[in-house]
Amino acid sequence: MKQPSIVSTADSYKYSQPSQYPLDVVSMYDYVEARGGEYSKVVWDGMQYYVKAYLMNPITFYDVEKASRKAEKHGEPFDYDGWMYIVEKHKGFLPIRVKSIPEGSVVPTQIPLSTIESTDKKVFWVAGFVETLLMKVWYPTTIASKSYAVRKMLEGYAEKYSDSLDGVAFQYHNFGDRGSSSVESAAIGGMAHLTQFFGTDNFNCLDFIEDYYDVECAGYSIVASEHSTVTSWGKSYEFNMIEHHLETHKARPIIACVLDSYDIYNATRKVTSGEFKRKIESDDYPTFVMRPDSGDAVEVVTGMLEICNQNNVAYTINSKELKVMKKYRIIYGDGISPAVIAKILDVAISMGYAPDNFAFGSGGDLMQNVNRDTCKFAIKCSNVILADGTMREVFKDPITDSGKKSKKGRVTTFINKDGDLRVGSLDDETIAGEREFLEVVYDTGVLGKTYNFDEVRANSRKEYKLC
Repeated sequence: MKQPSIVSTADSYKYSQPSQYPLDVVSMYDYVEARGGEYSKVVWDGMQYYVKAYLMNPITFYDVEKASRKAEKHGEPFDYDGWMYIVEKHKGFLPIRVKSIPEGSVVPTQIPLSTIESTDKKVFWVAGFVETLLMKVWYPTTIASKSYAVRKMLEGYAEKYSDSLDGVAFQYHNFGDRGSSSVESAAIGGMAHLTQFFGTDNFNCLDFIEDYYDVECAGYSIVASEHSTVTSWGKSYEFNMIEHHLETHKARPIIACVLDSYDIYNATRKVTSGEFKRKIESDDYPTFVMRPDSGDAVEVVTGMLEICNQNNVAYTINSKELKVMKKYRIIYGDGISPAVIAKILDVAISMGYAPDNFAFGSGGDLMQNVNRDTCKFAIKCSNVILADGTMREVFKDPITDSGKKSKKGRVTTFINKDGDLRVGSLDDETIAGEREFLEVVYDTGVLGKTYNFDEVRANSRKEYKLC
């Protein structure tokens, strides 16, 4: 995926800022923080992508010339000499040091997640320039955090109403590629979701994960029909299509079929009775996933389960005295949100069915119903160094919104020997048994600590807390 040059990735007003700082500033220090919002914990995710795809993509003479011409026409001043200095002195790599907590870590809000520090006094302002680019880490982190919250909810249901948590990894399926705002955002959001789950229909993100996180196939899907493959047979031949689908993919362990093209209840009756039922419940055919895709989710699921009862669909009883259908499942993929998932599971449990019988496909809510304020993301300058070596703490403290008060100094996050975190400063006196939790991930064209996707997933299974 070809990326634009870093020199063209900032907000317009950023180009005018080199001349706005005090004349004696030689170094700048910023930090990244999720200040709160919808979740009390966030799953830090995506910084490695932005480092590899953008920071490790050096600026060229051509990039500077193009951006300079564009800025002039756009009405913004452009530090041509500064950018050309970066090209010539640093071979096009930004002279900044980026640190980041381990990718995938589950941490409380209101802690420094990453820091950006300039390393060349002649172009110290680059630390602030990359805010626009690196702020975009809010998106994968927010998607990962949302998926984490859903995973924890589903695990809670499984612990209470199922015999195993094994099925949870495939219960929240990503249907969001087509609803994403771009090919890149689909890949980024799809990757973030897979930090918590293994099921996805976002094929695009698999290459993305392989390219930037070194795991070849991080997610899985199943053979499934859609409305066009059903309705192309004509209304009178809906069940011929389903039979064809079942026979064609007989050797598969599991297949899914959309059943609401015309009459969800009639289709449910048909596939849970007669010859369909005999085949599906035999050992010769795959598990059959019924997919409703319209209407009120609770009402539709209630009707489908009543039909399953009437048709004596085979089931076992788990240790919680709830039914687990032997060869049928239901996946609901329309209008799914965490709240709707809970409603569906609650009504199913009240009817005697375990959570194991269900999976959920989420697209728009998962991938698009988020924004930078969902977790209140911000990047703020907290320290500058002057030419005489003096450090000046930098902060904002608006009287109209105390929640936007920023941190002072060269702030970072420390971890102690017990694995607990503390927010402090690099200039604090060292506390025995502590080390900085953040690691260098980029330093002037040198790639620092990296993680493969298996390591990111493993990190996201451990929660950290503040001292």
